Amino acid sequence: MRRTVAALVSAVLAASGALAASPARAATDPVGTNHVLDWNGYLLRAFTADTGPATLLTGGSPGPLTRAAAMMYTAMWDAENSVVGGANPTYGYYLGQQPVSAGASAQAAMDQAAHDTLAGVFTAQKATFDGELTTELATLPGGPTDPAVKNGTAVGAAAAKAVIDKRSGDAAQVNVPFTPAGVPGSYPAGPAADPGWGKLPPFAMTSGSQFRPGLPGGYSDYPSLLASQAYAAQVNEVEQLGGANSTTRTADQTQLALFWANDANGTYKPPGQLFDITGLLVHQKGLNEYESAHLFALTAIAMADAAVTAWDSKYLTPIQLWRPYSAINNASALTSPGVQADPNWKPLAGATPNFPSYVSGHSTFAGAWGSVMRDYFGDNVSFTAGTKDPRVPNVTRSFTSITAAAEEDGISRLYLGVHYRWDTRAGLDEGYALGDYVYGSQLRTPPSYTGRVAAATAAVSGTSVTLPVGRAVAAGHTLLVSTMLTNTHSGTVTATDSQGNGYALVPGFPVNDGAGDRTLVLSAVGVRPLSATDTITLHYPTTGEYQVAVDEFANVSAVDRVATATGAAGTPFNSGATAATSTPNELVWGVGGIQGGKTAGWDAGYSALPTVTLVEDQLATAYRSVSAVGSYAASGTASHQWMAAAVTLR
Repeated sequence: MRRTVAALVSAVLAASGALAASPARAATDPVGTNHVLDWNGYLLRAFTADTGPATLLTGGSPGPLTRAAAMMYTAMWDAENSVVGGANPTYGYYLGQQPVSAGASAQAAMDQAAHDTLAGVFTAQKATFDGELTTELATLPGGPTDPAVKNGTAVGAAAAKAVIDKRSGDAAQVNVPFTPAGVPGSYPAGPAADPGWGKLPPFAMTSGSQFRPGLPGGYSDYPSLLASQAYAAQVNEVEQLGGANSTTRTADQTQLALFWANDANGTYKPPGQLFDITGLLVHQKGLNEYESAHLFALTAIAMADAAVTAWDSKYLTPIQLWRPYSAINNASALTSPGVQADPNWKPLAGATPNFPSYVSGHSTFAGAWGSVMRDYFGDNVSFTAGTKDPRVPNVTRSFTSITAAAEEDGISRLYLGVHYRWDTRAGLDEGYALGDYVYGSQLRTPPSYTGRVAAATAAVSGTSVTLPVGRAVAAGHTLLVSTMLTNTHSGTVTATDSQGNGYALVPGFPVNDGAGDRTLVLSAVGVRPLSATDTITLHYPTTGEYQVAVDEFANVSAVDRVATATGAAGTPFNSGATAATSTPNELVWGVGGIQGGKTAGWDAGYSALPTVTLVEDQLATAYRSVSAVGSYAASGTASHQWMAAAVTLR
C-alpha cells in the first residue's frame, strides 16, 4: 500500500533527524537598527500575504514579486544615495539623484521610498504598510514631525514616484495570452502563469532574450525532441529521483528538495527565501545601511531580471516544454520510445507549477542571486539558512560557499519532481551570467576621462623614452599609454613606471599599416598612485620616431572591446565596429595613427584631445561616453594613410 506524500516526507525526515532542533539564527536586531533589513522583513511579509486574486502584476507568482522587490529597493537606493552620496556618490544611481534639503534624514528617505513603492504595487496591503512606515519613522530622532525626517520623506517620495512612473507601462507589456502548441511535449492547455512576463521591460538587461540559453537538447521541434535519447534520459532520471514514492532519492535529497521549495501561498516564495538569506549575510557581515541598500538593490535588480529571462525561455521559444508529471503520465512508445508511461506517477512536490518546465525559474533566481553575492562577498562564505516551507518546519541547512547554496537550490527542483536536470543547469548558467552582468553594469559610477598625464615626441633611434608624470594620478585609476611608432616592423613594446605598476598590451594591438609603422595601446588598470615626481618609461624596438600620450581614467574595471583597421590616404579613418559592449555605461577610447597631412578630425560624439605631432605624423586621440550596450567605432577625417582603433572601457 502506498503512503501519502506527506506521510512519506515525515518518515524520511524523522529518520534523518531533520526535524530535530536546528542551530539558532542570529537574534533579530531591534526595529530601527538597520532600516534596510527592517523593510526586507516587511517585503517578505507582503510576499506571504500576496495570495490573490491574481492580476497582471500581483498574485504571488515569482515575476510580480521580484518586480515589486526591485521597485522597492531601487527607490530606496536612489533615496539613500541622494542624501548620503549627493552629486559625487561612491556608487551610481539607478534612475538618478533626487533634490535634497539640508539635513535630510537618509533613513526617513528610505522608509518613505519603500512604503510608497510597496503601497503602489500591493494596494490591498496599504494599511499595513502605513503602520510599518509609522513604526520606522518613530525610531528616528524627533519622530515623524522632525524637520530632518520630513525632508527625508520628501526625498523618498520623489524617488518612489520616479520608479513607479518608470514602471507604469508594465501591465500592458505583459498582457499576452498563452496559446498552447497542443502537441505531445508541449505545455498543455489550462492555467498558465504570466505567459507574457518575458516581455516585461527589464531592469538592467537589454531584452528578455539577452541571456537566453540553447533549446533543450538542442532540438527546435517536439517530435525530434521526444524521440531523442537525451530526452529519455532526462525524463527517466526525474522519474527515479523526483517521484513521491522514490526509493532512489536519499533522505538528504528529500530534505533539500522541500527546504528550497517555498512554492505554496503563505510562504515567501523562491525569491523571498533568497532575499531572506541576503539579509542574513548583511547581518552576519555587519554591513551599514548604505552598503545594505546598495547590495539589496543589486540583488533585487538581478532577481527581477531573472524572472524576465526565465519566463522568456519558458514561453517565447519554439519549445514550451511540458513538466515531468505530463511527460511520465502521458508517455507513448510511438513518440518517446525510451520512456515508459506511468499514469500513477506523482512528483514529491505534490503539485506542479503552472508554467512550462524549461528553464527552471528557481535555478535562474539562484544563479542570479549567487553571482551578485559572490561578486560582493567572494564565494567562500559560510552560513546557515532557514526556510518557510511548512513541510520542513524549523529545518536549517548550512553551506560553506555561495555557489554551494545556489547549486543546491537549482538541483532541488529535480528531486522535487517538477524539473528535468537540463532545466536546472540552463537556469543556473543563465542566472550566473545575468548576475555578473548586473553587478558589473548597475549602480556604478560610469567610467570617465580624468586627464592627460604625459605626452612626448622625438625623432630618435633609441629604444626607450622616460616621461615625467605631469600631475598626480589617483590610486585605483586606469592609465592608457597610446603610441605611434614609425619604421619598426616587429618587436615587443612595454611600459613601466617608478611605482611598479604593470602595463599590458591591450588585446588586438598593434595595428600595422604595412609600411613599417604601427599604433598600439597599453593599459594599467587599478594603479598605485603616482605623483608629479614619478616617471613612466616606454620601451620599444629601434624606431625612426615616436609619438606617445598617457591618459588617466576613473571608475574603470577592465578593457572590454577592441576594434582596429587601416586605410589609404584620402579616406576617412574608421576602426570598424567593436563587438557589443558587455555593459551599458562604458567609455570609448579612440586612437588614430596618421602619416601626415592635415590635422585629423573626429566625428560627432567624440571629445578630441590635443594631437601629438612630429613633423607631419600624428597620434590623434579622443573619447566618448556611451550609455547603451552596443557596437562602437572610432572614426573621423584624415588626409593621409591611417591606422585606427576603438577601445571600450567598462
